[in-house]
Amino acid sequence: MSRMEKKTSTQSRRARARPPRILVPVDFSDSSARALRIAAKRAAESGGSLIIVYVVPADYGWLGFGRNELRDLDRSLQRQAADRLRAFADENVGDVSADMEVRVGQPAEEIVAAARESKCDSIMLSTRGLTGLDRLLIGSVADRVARLAPCPVVLVRPGKRSPNRKQKLPAVLRFKRKSKALP
Repeated sequence: MSRMEKKTSTQSRRARARPPRILVPVDFSDSSARALRIAAKRAAESGGSLIIVYVVPADYGWLGFGRNELRDLDRSLQRQAADRLRAFADENVGDVSADMEVRVGQPAEEIVAAARESKCDSIMLSTRGLTGLDRLLIGSVADRVARLAPCPVVLVRPGKRSPNRKQKLPAVLRFKRKSKALP
């Protein structure tokens, strides 16, 4: 048996050994609800389960000043987020088995840490659809997760725009050149 065949057979045995676990980071937005519903559908079809993660953003600054003083606030925010996460999962998951956790820290780093700790098979997360200068200045959690993740990452694009959201006009200037009439 060749080396490639051994690797393939090992991978297929591992895939059959346990149902897939999909990690789904959420931020309670419509886009993350969409990603969660898609992940739940995939998990249901494959007999898998979900790990739903919410990260309470925390930035303690460059040297971490105030970290100890803010721990009580972080715990309070975690409890509030846990209640909201339960309700969010109830609305979007259906009958699929799901573990939930709330973390505190930098979102991308915490999502990657959760993926490593849970040994999930893939991560499915939504993008916010930022482009251009917004994306450059704000950055993208999805981009960072995709670069650092220990497993495949599936990015779910935002659904249709809500009617209340302003539509950006494209940065395109269209014009015609008039031909000069020949005498």
